[in-house]
Amino acid sequence: MLENVIIKPAAWCEYEYRRCPDGCQIEVAENRLREAHRRWHECADSYSDPDDFRDGLNSAIQALRNVTFALQSEKSRIDGFAEWYSKEQESMKQDPVLRWSLDSRNTIVKQGELNTLSRLKVTLVPSYGEEAMAVMGEQLTWEELRTASLGSILQNPVNAPVELTVEEVLEGLNELDIPMSIRQGASVILEHRWVDEKMPEYELLSLLAHAYGRLSSILARCHELMGMRTYRVSGGTRGEAVAWKAEILKDQPLDGKLPCMVSTRHHRITRFRLVDGTEVKEYRNWKADYDPEVADQVRESRIYGDLPELPRHALGGMQSDDQLARTVETYAEMARGILRSGQDHGWFTYYFRRGSCMGGRVHMTVDTQGKHAISADIARAALEYDADALVMIGEVWTSPMQRTIDGAYVPPSLHAERTEAVAVTAISRSGASAGGLLSFRVLNGEPPHRNVEIGEFSLQPNATFGDGLLLPTRRAWGLVEADVLTGESFWRAQAVGRGPDDRKPDSRRL
Repeated sequence: MLENVIIKPAAWCEYEYRRCPDGCQIEVAENRLREAHRRWHECADSYSDPDDFRDGLNSAIQALRNVTFALQSEKSRIDGFAEWYSKEQESMKQDPVLRWSLDSRNTIVKQGELNTLSRLKVTLVPSYGEEAMAVMGEQLTWEELRTASLGSILQNPVNAPVELTVEEVLEGLNELDIPMSIRQGASVILEHRWVDEKMPEYELLSLLAHAYGRLSSILARCHELMGMRTYRVSGGTRGEAVAWKAEILKDQPLDGKLPCMVSTRHHRITRFRLVDGTEVKEYRNWKADYDPEVADQVRESRIYGDLPELPRHALGGMQSDDQLARTVETYAEMARGILRSGQDHGWFTYYFRRGSCMGGRVHMTVDTQGKHAISADIARAALEYDADALVMIGEVWTSPMQRTIDGAYVPPSLHAERTEAVAVTAISRSGASAGGLLSFRVLNGEPPHRNVEIGEFSLQPNATFGDGLLLPTRRAWGLVEADVLTGESFWRAQAVGRGPDDRKPDSRRL
């Protein structure tokens, strides 16, 4: 008979769970894994400090190696362990990262520390295409590590001397012949990377996370061998009560990595505006997890009128164009109620897995460079939630397409004939998509007392609005579009009068 194991998040990290019941034979191994997770965060938090980073790295590697030491010490107490673990050992021997962590631990014990190197990569981001390429590059690294294929990765950043200052980097980029219309919205990303000379292709936080994931999966399978069924418990505070929701863990999501580990890029990068060299800080992404009770209270209050509920059965797994079209129509009706209340709508993304909402984000920025950053955060959130569908909704400007003298598009926000709308877009990991626009016109007043005239909702199956913002998510999901222009080809296309999204005219409206 299976024993149920309830795991709750640790206080120091929302993604850390204690999976062992009291008296569990492999609790020591589990504790060493938890220790490795703590040390991983120490490495991430001290990424810019060489001494502290190396200290955290050494501790993390030793904690990871101690997981298998502790696990093997309990073999006599677990029925069937020897046969099961021999197969696990063969699999571990084939993993280059686990072999690296073993060799690194031996190096640390005998020599004191690894021979780590610091690298600087510079990425110029004139469009969402470059942002998407950087996000995709990180995910390709994960795929290579997962499949033990150590080939080279195509990347668009440029290696630069690590001692270069920000001013020197920007001075070099300013010598490039880039049209001012592109320069004004372009971002420059400086990414510091710590690598080990024995595996210089891969950044060290990613190596640690991959090793953690493999060992976490092994411990989960050991629990199954011992007859334990594991549940993950999540919850949130509502007043003085805490509501918990249990979810059985049949498989290890994210290849055993924790959600905080699925993307490490945000720990390593700093963004600057190409046009003036200022750092990009004026953007925000707030977590807004879905709470059914709060949603019911809002619906019952009728502050936004009669709000529809998502038709759960009709939406299914949200992986077809038709299911996403129904999702978009439902969110459009919710937007209509918000507009009628006099409030502005705001900018939100919601993340779904197998048809259930896993959480959401609220976004805010002041310029294009901030949107580049938010597009990367949307992709990271999709990976953290292990989402297979996403809905983005927010107020936008729309306008006819018009070019400037140098061939660039006039942003809708600056167009003389601009109009307002709420854009709703849904995409899925299957490649399905749907989108629509709910037009409106502000007659007078300011939020929360606006008086608006609301038009009809225009649904376009298979289409998306704000497609550039979701391009990094598509790339992170492996949905690579063939005709995306980046780098020099992007600027040349602008100069000759062909925009990067001419194949999708509607996407240029946002």
